[in-house]
Amino acid sequence: MPSTANRFPTMSLTVVMLAALALAAGCGGGTSTPTTPPAPERAKQLTATDDIHEANPACAPNGNAIVYESDATGDREIWLLPGDGAPARRLTDHQGDDTAPCWLPDGSGIVFESTRSGSKSIWRLDLGVPGAQPVQITDDAGQDGSPDVSPDGTLVVYESDRGGAAGLDLWLSPVGGGTPVRLTVSVDGSYDRTADWSPDGRFIVFESDRKDGLSALYIVPAKGGDFARLTPVAGYEGHPAWSPDGRRVAYESDAGGAMEVWCVDADGAGARALTNEGGYWPSWTGAGDRIVYCQWKAPAANVWEIAAP
Repeated sequence: MPSTANRFPTMSLTVVMLAALALAAGCGGGTSTPTTPPAPERAKQLTATDDIHEANPACAPNGNAIVYESDATGDREIWLLPGDGAPARRLTDHQGDDTAPCWLPDGSGIVFESTRSGSKSIWRLDLGVPGAQPVQITDDAGQDGSPDVSPDGTLVVYESDRGGAAGLDLWLSPVGGGTPVRLTVSVDGSYDRTADWSPDGRFIVFESDRKDGLSALYIVPAKGGDFARLTPVAGYEGHPAWSPDGRRVAYESDAGGAMEVWCVDADGAGARALTNEGGYWPSWTGAGDRIVYCQWKAPAANVWEIAAP
């Protein structure tokens, strides 16, 4: 796998040093006690389709739109919500499910998972070409999902059970298609999934239940290497999203008794709840000042946003 270590701007020196120390020690942060302070009334509802399921929102790099999956037409498709108040519009149209979208770093297109080829695979759609059709990135007998594109736009990390694996592992493939490279090896049927790149492209944060079957967040170098556990193993913690400045990671957790959006510093300290009325699938705005997520205040999940900590 080609090295990504020198392709990106240097991350905050403090964060990199802390992460490197944790990785070298073979242990994560996860030493601080999670807290659940009441969240201020900062949340804003962005969609109000109470009977339509909306999930996995992702903010455009320039902040002018959000993509998400929705079953508004019966099956799950990718939709785009402009930031100028215009109505949401559908980006994909296929009888298979198109889900879990993420943006290319330059905002020119999206990458998503889809069952349109028979098994779940990773696809790319160019948004700058009218009438463009999705292009398949991965093609194997396994199930590939939850993609995220590297900051330089060359690689996509995703979860897969390819090769007859008992669990889920993280793999890397070129965005343009090509030979995949395995990044993690799951343990005893456990899963490594829902990965997200650090802003400098050096690390990948992901969700895994490899310790005692309880899901926590881990960090691994993008070139491969030792893991560092980022969060305590106290319950379910998943769907991590690195902040644009590299200093924090947002995620979903039931540590407070219900699923909420949480945030933890990149060294594993300061875990705290950001929502108090339910929260799933967090995604940062490009400016890092807001977090988009979904909640179930209605029969189906809607898209919301909240001020970042």
